[in-house]
Amino acid sequence: MAEFKIPALKKQKQRGVPIAAITAYDLFTAQLAEEAGVDFILVGDSLGNVVQGQPTTLPVTLEEIIYHTRIVMRSVRDTLVIADMPFGSFKVTADETVKNALRVFKETGCGGVKMEGADETNLQAITRLQRLGVPAMGHLGLLPQMVHTAGGYRTQGRSEKSRQRLLAEAKALQEAGVFLLILECVEAETARLITRELKIPTVGIGSGPHVDGQILVIHDALGMLRGSYPSFARTFAHLREDGVAGLKMYVDAVREREYPADAEYVRSSAKETASGTLIPPGMDENAD
Repeated sequence: MAEFKIPALKKQKQRGVPIAAITAYDLFTAQLAEEAGVDFILVGDSLGNVVQGQPTTLPVTLEEIIYHTRIVMRSVRDTLVIADMPFGSFKVTADETVKNALRVFKETGCGGVKMEGADETNLQAITRLQRLGVPAMGHLGLLPQMVHTAGGYRTQGRSEKSRQRLLAEAKALQEAGVFLLILECVEAETARLITRELKIPTVGIGSGPHVDGQILVIHDALGMLRGSYPSFARTFAHLREDGVAGLKMYVDAVREREYPADAEYVRSSAKETASGTLIPPGMDENAD
């Protein structure tokens, strides 16, 4: 089963095999990710930005994460799927965090949950989730859910004080029981230090090459949206450009009455088989 792949991620770190992860939110993106062979899929609260068109991730609800995670789970066969805990669903109290994480885990069938930060409430909840059998993933560095109090999207771990704080938080999360740590927009040498000090894998996004793997938002990786992309995100395909070009061909074909062609619509003289398959005029249903 997919959730049993969590130990394999630790083995990848031990063998020096980089972990490749991606976000996904629906049938199309989940199937693309699985067929490409990613190591795990994160149903991120980034869906607020790239699916809902929100300026931040903050409006995303627990129900929306459950909804999208269910879709992704139905869309894959054996890829590990992790659900993001959205703003307001954790950190309030350890009891509330555990309750919400259990709900996501049970109602979606996912392989684990992810939450931002390493405050005491999170650490307590992660330890309890471990005992209950719910795998938890950590997230340090730039925390999108803290964008307002952090004063924007800024690289973390630049100063020695910040570096040591992140290292201490990473070790605390490991001790609490997280199986993997995402480092977002962490200064590269700080990310290297954390990766070297931890036994669990680190997966970076905008944190340089000295981590155990990388994760990107699939819309950034595949060029699916209009406008600019983060400086750390490489675009490996151009689906938006290809999609617009394809739809322009469709519009032109309609306006020139080239679409639909004869084989693409039903006329009253067509015969229908017992199974409902339409037989075009002039063809014998029983012909070889």
